[in-house]
Amino acid sequence: MTAEGRVMIDLPATPGAPVGMTYLPPADVTRLMIGKTPEEVLKIIPLVHGVCATAQTHASVLALEGALGIKPPKQTLSARQTLTMMECLREHVLRAIIDWPKLMGQRGGVMAARQAMAFPPRFQAGFTGAEGAFGLNAEVTANLPHLAGLLDEATAFLETAVFGEAADVWLSRRGHDQLRQWAAAADTTAAWFVGWLFDTGRFGIAAFPAFGAVDAGVDATSYVRRASDPLLVSLGAPAIGARFVARLVELARLPGEIRGVLIGETSAPAPLASGRGEVEAARGPLLHWARVEEGRVREYRIVPPTACNFARQGIASWCLEEIAAMDREEQQLCAHLVVNAVDPCVAYEVRAA
Repeated sequence: MTAEGRVMIDLPATPGAPVGMTYLPPADVTRLMIGKTPEEVLKIIPLVHGVCATAQTHASVLALEGALGIKPPKQTLSARQTLTMMECLREHVLRAIIDWPKLMGQRGGVMAARQAMAFPPRFQAGFTGAEGAFGLNAEVTANLPHLAGLLDEATAFLETAVFGEAADVWLSRRGHDQLRQWAAAADTTAAWFVGWLFDTGRFGIAAFPAFGAVDAGVDATSYVRRASDPLLVSLGAPAIGARFVARLVELARLPGEIRGVLIGETSAPAPLASGRGEVEAARGPLLHWARVEEGRVREYRIVPPTACNFARQGIASWCLEEIAAMDREEQQLCAHLVVNAVDPCVAYEVRAA
């Protein structure tokens, strides 16, 4: 079992019977934190989390600083937030150009993936400080010209490798028809995938009927933070296709939002006295909570979005119920689509009875 958990999906032998799902929680890595100093914990966190390591470290340092009553400089908070956002950008790109083609039985773009992988470390190089941005009460200096240039490069990369057009033009599209037009015209893997979802009738499966605040304990996906975007609103109830499109919406907006944090137009998450650190990882909201006494961590908890999304009444379970009436072959493919739409980072297995 990994530090991120695992999902087992069991397809029934009888058509129409419920699709089974079991979420195996992650290994309890928090035991490693107990009795350690906060500095030691911050070294452990990225080692045990292979998924979203930057977001995990970000949430951890906020929790520990909150428990210790530390208020780091605003520039440090901004640096942390932009590094986590750049990690989100990388993860969304990798899903769109590597994983989505695989769902269609095709190969992804290796060269573009390498370019995407290089953005976070290059972005991190734009900050200087003795302990880096994620040290307790760290002080960092930002090389704004370097970071601005890299954001320009990232924007151009996204327009070429993902959208096939300017991001603001893509974001101006509304409704299924205009999205179909883009999918038919753009020569990118993301466009091919969205077009394939439309052409096969899979774009609209598992449409959640009433998304809203009341569903906060059901849906903790990245879709939630983009649900009010005009493009997504124009698509109606969040079906499988809209959940994939939500990642594209985030990709289109991230470079500008990162700029906003860098120049202080948008605030970054700060430590809370409760010892709670919450950040938005690529797959959804991530929470760390810490209690520190006499310089040692006495309690530590981690709540990943996966725990909500794959809970018994979570969004994944709801979506899997919607595919129960399909034939076996379509069930199997759509089960893969559900997991990748909800949480593409979780390890999973689809088994046929």
